[in-house]
Amino acid sequence: MSQTLSTITTRVKNLLANNGMITDAEVQLIIRAEHETILNDYSWSRRKRDQIINTVATYTTGTLLTSGTTATGSGTAWTGFASRFLRVGANTFFHRISSVASDTSMTLEQALPADAAAGSTYTIFRHVYSLSSDFGRSTNVTSDTRLVQVSREEIDRIDPYRTTTGTRPEVYTIRGLDGAGSDGTGNFEIEFWPVPSSVQAIRLEYLQTDDISATTDQPLYRADVLVYKAAEACCFFLLARTGDQAWQALSDRYHQRYQEQLEGAKQDDLARFSAVGHVRDAWAEGQRGDTFWIDKDPIRLR
Repeated sequence: MSQTLSTITTRVKNLLANNGMITDAEVQLIIRAEHETILNDYSWSRRKRDQIINTVATYTTGTLLTSGTTATGSGTAWTGFASRFLRVGANTFFHRISSVASDTSMTLEQALPADAAAGSTYTIFRHVYSLSSDFGRSTNVTSDTRLVQVSREEIDRIDPYRTTTGTRPEVYTIRGLDGAGSDGTGNFEIEFWPVPSSVQAIRLEYLQTDDISATTDQPLYRADVLVYKAAEACCFFLLARTGDQAWQALSDRYHQRYQEQLEGAKQDDLARFSAVGHVRDAWAEGQRGDTFWIDKDPIRLR
């Protein structure tokens, strides 16, 4: 039987003897809160995902002029450049490109402080990329080497106008906790620094979100863990509501069951979904006799 939020709610209510002092809605609120705790206390293997981010090269071909939020190009090929960023001439400030009408016409998110004259040089670059909609938390980002995660404030401190470029980025930061990202979506974003100047593939390893807001949603870990954790919390809720110390004793019992189920779920997670944690090094055992070579590689024995 699938362990959905609805099923888990029923199981928790049964552990509480279907006590009328707590409603289904209150039980589900507690289940969701405890789910977040369990989810974030351990990196469950079924949450692990990869995303390949293909960076783009900086673009400087042709010239432009601007009037308000409209940029018009000469000798340019701008199609597909929406959500990238434009810097004109030697200016330090830059603006996001909100839309591109053609190879020679695009709209900026905001007008430049002063219009750029016809024939102005420019640079189009991209240092911010949208992440998958199920992104929860990054665990590793690699190019040729592993990138270091820093805060956005740290990048702002050392290069507020993102004028430093490099063939490969050295650090990254996760952006977009509030509201839509710079590309107009509601997804998290990743920013690389120095600003990538060439095309390359960067691998992001992350933990996906696991929302159980709908009654048909299922947790990505063994449901018994959540059942007993939520039952324990519900007992504290009923203790506070009724003052009956019997709920304290029951909460202690369910806490013990939760610990047992959690440990079992972790072992199950390691056994079924993770890489082998320990590989015996047979070569450390010393010299090999004929029996070893016959078992391992009979062709080699002459």
